[in-house]
Amino acid sequence: MRQRIVLTIRSARLLLHVVRGVATTAAVLPWSGRKLRDRLIQNWATDLMRLLRVTVRLQGELPGADRFPVVLTANHISWVDIFAIHSVYPVRFVSKAEVRRWPVFGWLAAKTGTLFLMRNSRKQTAAIGQEMEDVLTTGDSLGLFPESTTSDGTSLLPFRTSLLQAAVNQETAILPVALQYRLKSGEYNPHVPFIGDMSFVHSLARVLAAPPSFVEIRIGTLVMPEGRHRRDLALHLEQITASLLSAVPPRLHDANAFRKEPETGRDLPAAPQ
Repeated sequence: MRQRIVLTIRSARLLLHVVRGVATTAAVLPWSGRKLRDRLIQNWATDLMRLLRVTVRLQGELPGADRFPVVLTANHISWVDIFAIHSVYPVRFVSKAEVRRWPVFGWLAAKTGTLFLMRNSRKQTAAIGQEMEDVLTTGDSLGLFPESTTSDGTSLLPFRTSLLQAAVNQETAILPVALQYRLKSGEYNPHVPFIGDMSFVHSLARVLAAPPSFVEIRIGTLVMPEGRHRRDLALHLEQITASLLSAVPPRLHDANAFRKEPETGRDLPAAPQ
């Protein structure tokens, strides 16, 4: 009974937070410049991670303002990945078309600049490649999940190559990132992976009911795509990501302690607890 009450309270707090996000997205974002837009997205994502009781920890250094735009690549475990990354480094993600149909979160994704890909359509893949190049040309950074689907977080799937062509064509630096979800004990977190036939609502309920945990975001060094074929580039990024996942972090810091503003690179104060 107590667990049900606690889950109800968490769900109610999440609902209020989502309403706040919808209001901000509808009333503020359409008239915001990149600097304000990224700050609002970052603040909302940071608060969402707190509501989910997932502490974000960083290892490594994020690129400074002089390295914009970049193409961020990461292994893919859950829808939570997007908000974990947004909480430290807002980018415009490329996501599967199914995300657009998710209740409320799909609408929020669309309105915050997500590009949606129909994975089995070569024609649409080519079209979204041009959209990605247009985004990079405007100065916005992109986020990709080269595995093209989610894993259970204990292994890395082969990286696909097609979405890397935009970075090659635009000669845009690529930032490899690795995500690992763990319980406070340090053990693998089985509650976060969004795999198989699981629905978004079911996954959300599992995350809300899970004990407090953390996600490690390990930052690799920038990779320059000039002169590389996208197949070689994909393999190189896969190897870097695998290395980041297997590395023992010498130092982790709580991302809520400070956050970088993407436009200027200066420290932002943590959002209120």
